[in-house]
Amino acid sequence: MNRQRSLEQARLNKELCEQLLQQGKHFDWVITVAFYSAIHFIEYKLLPATVNQIHCKSCSDLRKAFKVNGRHEARSLLVNRDLRQVFSSYKWLDDESRNARYVTYKFNKAFAEKAFEHLQKIERACTE
Repeated sequence: MNRQRSLEQARLNKELCEQLLQQGKHFDWVITVAFYSAIHFIEYKLLPATVNQIHCKSCSDLRKAFKVNGRHEARSLLVNRDLRQVFSSYKWLDDESRNARYVTYKFNKAFAEKAFEHLQKIERACTE
């Protein structure tokens, strides 16, 4: 995905996240969409990147360069390396979106608002 497309997708997902939050329901999806929005902001900011002397244009490239199995793990390693100030927010969204998708869909509004705050922090770090 090219950089501009990543930014457009990030903003589109953020808009949906905000709409769901304002509707006051589907808080599991607020968390999940916030994470996917964060992914696109991160990719907009950090890709392409050089990892272990390998030019990486995509998460598939990152996976090979970091020698890990998953794209999420590779992206997380890149965030930890190059955008440490939002790593804890990114990790929180990653963990809680998995929780929302695979463990429980029962979240309250305050928890969903926290997810949106983490997303906003990531957006600022990636676009300012």
